[in-house]
Amino acid sequence: MKAIIIGAGKVGFSMAEMLSEENHDVVVIEQSPERQQILEDTLDIQVINGSASSFSVLKAAGVREADILLAVTEFDELNMLACMLAKHYGTKITVARVRNTEYLELKDIPLNQLMGIDLIINPERVTAFHIAQIVKNPEALNVDYYAEGKVQLVELRIQPDSPLVGKKLKDVDSSLPYNIVSIVRKHKTIVPRGQDTFYAGDHINLMAQSTNIVEVEKLLGFYRQKINQVTILGGGRTGYHLARILEEQKISIKIIEKDFKRAERISEKLNNTLVIHGDGSDYQLLDEENVGQSDIFVAVTDDDKINMLCSLIAKNLGVKTTICQLKRFEVIPLVEQIDIDIVLSPRILTAGAILKYIRRGDIVSVTVLGEEKAEMLELFAQPGSIAVNKKIQDIKFPRGSVVGAVVRGEQVIVPDGNFKIDAFDRVIVFTLPQDLPKVEKLFLKGAWLF
Repeated sequence: MKAIIIGAGKVGFSMAEMLSEENHDVVVIEQSPERQQILEDTLDIQVINGSASSFSVLKAAGVREADILLAVTEFDELNMLACMLAKHYGTKITVARVRNTEYLELKDIPLNQLMGIDLIINPERVTAFHIAQIVKNPEALNVDYYAEGKVQLVELRIQPDSPLVGKKLKDVDSSLPYNIVSIVRKHKTIVPRGQDTFYAGDHINLMAQSTNIVEVEKLLGFYRQKINQVTILGGGRTGYHLARILEEQKISIKIIEKDFKRAERISEKLNNTLVIHGDGSDYQLLDEENVGQSDIFVAVTDDDKINMLCSLIAKNLGVKTTICQLKRFEVIPLVEQIDIDIVLSPRILTAGAILKYIRRGDIVSVTVLGEEKAEMLELFAQPGSIAVNKKIQDIKFPRGSVVGAVVRGEQVIVPDGNFKIDAFDRVIVFTLPQDLPKVEKLFLKGAWLF
């Protein structure tokens, strides 16, 4: 596949890295000499200097032959213009990052259709929605939904007093249907088999029908708590979007924002949120505002250091769960070793939203998980593909992959080895990155495994 990426910021670099590692033909258009040098020193890709508003630059990048163009610069209008030009000159799929919410809220004008944009993505909204899902599932470190919400994936941490500690997977109570698709232990992801043992500190990714997930968690010793109060540090786009979502859940919300004009502006736009003008790194302020009484503290400023510091202060004041946004992905493994409960990267969340336009086959959605960039693929089994009309135990799945669930019509099935996959089944598969090409071929019509 040939991909053109416009803009080598955090999202652009991350996408270039992921696609390059999968041996796709990647071209990056970037104007900054410093970023160009970083790309050339780090990745095996072609880098072109210039503006994506110039057709000669797009032509040099191969816009006529490109399968996908990702426009992820800091400038919304440039991103949209680049997509419009690319689509006109033959690029199959175009994706634009758009931060200005006014563009996204135009209901009378189908902006994406007019400009030839297949996906308009707003990283702040993606991040806010993801955090809101965690707030609804506070026992989880991560939450994702599949098949229009019928199937749920939750990441859970095994505490020292958990009944799972010391048990083998084959000995765990299975009286309800569920699937543990992975264990993350000391930054390494394992696709578990029956003989694998659970240890304190392990993170498990648990998949089940959404209507059963609470009961399945109880079965395994995890219990959900009611969330009454949430404090958000940072009234930027992510904090504002998150507050708007949470207001619909009748939760008591506070936003702490250092910039007075921004605090005043979002206070006028929000209905049931208390906006406090102040420095979130001020221990006294957090104490006076009773932040310690919050069930969840969410730090989503643009400063990673402030987010980490304030999350630690909030934890010290007694907050049950802290959620910390970090834009520097490389520091996440270090931060997870200190007393912060949930660390998330907008880059990774945005990449997952983009990847479904890159994957082969009838891909419905893609979720990127953890440091090793494992993926949950939601796809339709194509008629005539290798996996169709075979029992799962007879399909040569790679060691690093497992079927988590299958949706057939309205029925959600947690399959065992004897389950036979039919054409047009919606299959949800966990896979490590090195096994991704083989998994795609299993469900792609006319593909062969070599």
